[in-house]
Amino acid sequence: MDGAPSLPNNSETFQGTTVLLDTNFLLLPFQRRIDIFEEIPRLVGGHVRFLVLPQVLKELDWLMAKGSSKERSAAKSSFMLVEEYCQKVEDLSPTIRDLNADSALLSFALETGAMVATNDGELRRKLVNQGSRAIFLRKLAVLALTE
Repeated sequence: MDGAPSLPNNSETFQGTTVLLDTNFLLLPFQRRIDIFEEIPRLVGGHVRFLVLPQVLKELDWLMAKGSSKERSAAKSSFMLVEEYCQKVEDLSPTIRDLNADSALLSFALETGAMVATNDGELRRKLVNQGSRAIFLRKLAVLALTE
């Protein structure tokens, strides 16, 4: 994961693509050995700012507490990746703050134009239906982008 072409996440004048990461995508580096922080910028063709919503962090917390031993380990490691590569979204609008993770990702993407990286097929269909773009895993090994 060294040398990922993403810009520092604290950049006020960021020019590039903003990508929201779903919980299942944060687990990919440990479940499928895919370096999402290198592959996503390559896929979108430029600099990427990775964002994580509080709802996604809560799901990782739940996996750390209640998941299988593999899920607990992957969730713990995912938190380390979030700290290194991602910006945590803290100032959510009141309309998004109390939503579950999928609904929050949908609403945030619609409000901001951010892409969403997810392996949830239903969420991906909803994103496409509302005009948002999604990044997903194709054939268990290749990242792809919705049209």
